[in-house]
Amino acid sequence: MEMKLTISLILMLILVFMPTVIWLSLKQVHSPWWLENILSTPFIILVIYSVLMLLLIHFISYLHCTGYFLINFFLAIFLNNTDSLNHMTTLNHKECIAPVIFFQFNIKYTEKEDEINELIEHLVGRKYHLITLQGVSQQSKQEIVKKLSPHYPYFIRGESEHPYVHSDQLIFSLYAFSSIKYYKSDNMSYLISSQWQLPFGEISLYTLHPPSPRSEKLWQTRNQTLYQLKYALKDSPTKNVLVIGDLNISKNSSRIKLLTQGMNTEFVNSWPKNNYVLSFFGLAIDHFWVAKPANICFRERINKFSWSDHYAVKTQVDYKK
Repeated sequence: MEMKLTISLILMLILVFMPTVIWLSLKQVHSPWWLENILSTPFIILVIYSVLMLLLIHFISYLHCTGYFLINFFLAIFLNNTDSLNHMTTLNHKECIAPVIFFQFNIKYTEKEDEINELIEHLVGRKYHLITLQGVSQQSKQEIVKKLSPHYPYFIRGESEHPYVHSDQLIFSLYAFSSIKYYKSDNMSYLISSQWQLPFGEISLYTLHPPSPRSEKLWQTRNQTLYQLKYALKDSPTKNVLVIGDLNISKNSSRIKLLTQGMNTEFVNSWPKNNYVLSFFGLAIDHFWVAKPANICFRERINKFSWSDHYAVKTQVDYKK
């Protein structure tokens, strides 16, 4: 009898905790590209559990299989939303003193006039201090600059003739930019740096949108952009650093920890935006990092703009603390 109880306990421990342990161990691995992509979400725990269950199916009942699956399911939800839970319990209690307000959004290359007008109407009505857009087509850039520049007079078009580079980024502000630099990758620039002239001081701003790692080549390009960011941060002309953009890398990647040392950040599940995918299943890939001691006191998804597969994200930062 004691032997059966011991075996049952061991099986339970294997099926309840081993999938999480395997995922936590494997996600430290940075290659190959497909493995890093698979491990970008803790819900892969359910796949690992299913494999273990099939191997041990002759030793456990179907009722226990269902129970252990549910435990792993809720563990995956918890691991995917730990930062969001902290956000709900602590972030909302922080007070911003004269906050600097940011808007970031991957607009998914939209070119429809009604969609552009919806975005413009929102941005004009809110008066953000900084707006960063990704996934902007050349046609949309012209239209957005024409309609938005009267309200946000300072902007970075995300393209340069000397040297010739282009990108899908578009940045607007109520305050001026200087020392704009494009980091090249062939004729593309996935990383743009500038000095942002706020009334209380200068901010070293880094905006980026590396490609989604859908293939090994794109995965390498994304990683190259992250390396460019890493070295750029080391040579930053000021200690007041801000990184913002769709990095196409999950908060669950161990690569993030290598880049966010000395930074404050709050993660928001911003992708995918889909009526059939609940927010706690999503991935935090639209990032916002600000150098300490600046404090992020509020960060939230904006549940509008149904034409993109990303949520727009609003962030408030307190630079006075």
